[in-house]
Amino acid sequence: MKLKILLQYRNRYLYVSIFIVIYILIMNSLWYLILLVPYIIYVYKVHKNLFKITIFVLIIYTISLLIFNIQRVSELDSYNVTVVNDIKVDTYTSFLGKINTEYIKVYFDEDLVIKPGDKLIIRGDIEVPPKSTIPNTFDYNNYLKSQGIKYTIFAKEVEYIESSFSLFLIPYKIGKYIDKSLPLSGGYIKTFILADKEDIDLEVREQINKTGISHLFAVSGLHIAMLVLALNFLLGKTRLNETKSQNLIMTILITYLVITSFSPSVSRASIMYVLLVINKRYNLRFSTLDILSIIFIILLFIRPYYYYDAGFLLSFLVTYTILISSSILNKDSKVYQLFLLSFIAFLVTIPIILKLNYQINVLTLILNIFFLMFVSYIILPLSYISFILPFFDKINYIFILIFERILDYVSGINILVFKFYFPNDIYIIIYYFLMFIFLVSLEINSRIKTRLLYIFLLLIFIYITPNINPMKSVSFIDIYGDSTLILDSFNQCNILIDTGEHDDYDSVINYMKGKNIRKLNYLIISHFHSDHYGEASDILEEFNVEILISKNNVKKYEDRTISCGSISMFIYPFIYNQQNENNNSIVMSLYISNKHYLFTGDIEKSREISFISKYDLDIDYLKVPHHGSKTSSTQQFLESVNPKTAFTISYSNNIHGHPHSEVMKRYQEMSIPVYRTDLSGTIEVYYIFGKEYKRIHSP
Repeated sequence: MKLKILLQYRNRYLYVSIFIVIYILIMNSLWYLILLVPYIIYVYKVHKNLFKITIFVLIIYTISLLIFNIQRVSELDSYNVTVVNDIKVDTYTSFLGKINTEYIKVYFDEDLVIKPGDKLIIRGDIEVPPKSTIPNTFDYNNYLKSQGIKYTIFAKEVEYIESSFSLFLIPYKIGKYIDKSLPLSGGYIKTFILADKEDIDLEVREQINKTGISHLFAVSGLHIAMLVLALNFLLGKTRLNETKSQNLIMTILITYLVITSFSPSVSRASIMYVLLVINKRYNLRFSTLDILSIIFIILLFIRPYYYYDAGFLLSFLVTYTILISSSILNKDSKVYQLFLLSFIAFLVTIPIILKLNYQINVLTLILNIFFLMFVSYIILPLSYISFILPFFDKINYIFILIFERILDYVSGINILVFKFYFPNDIYIIIYYFLMFIFLVSLEINSRIKTRLLYIFLLLIFIYITPNINPMKSVSFIDIYGDSTLILDSFNQCNILIDTGEHDDYDSVINYMKGKNIRKLNYLIISHFHSDHYGEASDILEEFNVEILISKNNVKKYEDRTISCGSISMFIYPFIYNQQNENNNSIVMSLYISNKHYLFTGDIEKSREISFISKYDLDIDYLKVPHHGSKTSSTQQFLESVNPKTAFTISYSNNIHGHPHSEVMKRYQEMSIPVYRTDLSGTIEVYYIFGKEYKRIHSP
């Protein structure tokens, strides 16, 4: 009886999944409320009987979210942790562990010899990682949530207790076998068999991402389809009937899920095969789209923040698009179909690719076809063969070297690489609306070029947004060290003062890319402490920097006004050869939208006193000297420059204790409000049409 009730909704679960998507989007940005009302009206008119099941699914999903967020691990002196998987050992050890039912990421500063199933006693600090406080940059908190993880532990002591069986011993043992038996092509074999790309050279991985072919190195529906075809071919040579063959394939796919540690794309493709078999076997008459939607819904029930996983998003987005476009893709020759499929997949994934890479490579359209053939018909089969027959390792490696040589060459072709970013969710809404219209045009073979032109015009508009943006801004970036970004209206002038400490996540770089910045008129390094210049070399590599100012060449620019667009700067005469490098800092005034900012680097008391003895300033905004250290911000200095407001860049829980409480008390007693990045995250001050606005990105 229950099955009959559910069957009345067949061919309609797509609408339920779309409703969940809108629900998730609204939780992350209120812009998506634009979609809610028209969608509710449409579903109510066309599929009124769907409302009950939609509400039921939303309630279950909301409960799943609540359960994930409510569950807690109590703070204790020690924790009993079971090793799960994702074990990485280099100069430190990291792994995914489990405390009771809660998953946890563990870090330890020493090398550990551990395997899945090991039980450990860990002493250390447990915490929920803070959310990113720098817009458009990597958010470790969201990344962990996408993996079903809420906590991290930085272990101080680790004690081994015992071992127990774990399903994840299977991929662990396979990984060890690959390391031992396949030393040349092992990184690629791990990628295709274990869905683990970590052993492919970092530079090659970056080239793969830059070229836009990373999907070929994710174990995806393509690989599962090839595996199923191979199994069907082999089983067809046996005496097994269709039912038994399908049961065996389903068993192998479920086992493969464990081997790949439940990779999103493998989960989708494997479960989809199983449900398609069940659908056909019991004549349930669900459409392929609805089966995909049911899988989407179930996976979100199991892991409610899965949508933060790029692999999950790309896998479902491309598969939905292919299924919706199936009638379009079956019209012409195989070559044309392959190109059209590549083109549609390229278009539909642009917003996600830009969010990941901050650039798109139009060559991907051609490269996709070539590399698809090369990887799918040469490297992938050879990797499977080498895994079974290790003496093929050298042959496989020869083709891998050919692939990497070609990749190295084409990744250096930048003529069709466009670096930009969707600056606002409203653009994403418009983009996918235009994509929908374009797909409809393809379906009915009408006005295709016009609809495609609309998409390209939108992308061009987004690309040139800095040139038509009337807004000016000063952003104090919540980075370890110091970094301030100043932007003039209409892209007339971009200035970066200091870069922060070296950062593997390239936070300052990605923050600027997220603002569609492609050039810097000035990069100013206040002094040579690594927390002020650590990212300088990476920034010089990523951006067109017209002028670099540091103490090595400041003589050319000091003691004069420098105009840049509508912004002007004055660099005060430099103090050379101070024994204390902090006092070698460049001190400068910056004038933007009739406001006077004073930037002071890390100057300390003696330089402050020297400065005010020569200059009588009355400023609007002060960048607090030396992150709020007690060696700076003297009473005399503050009384002299008389700031209306101050900003301090002090990374949360930094080892120096910045900003110092005594200094903050001094500002408070002098009635100078202080904006602190350690409390407020990145602080952006905007100026538009003469009005000033502040925006903070709290942790």
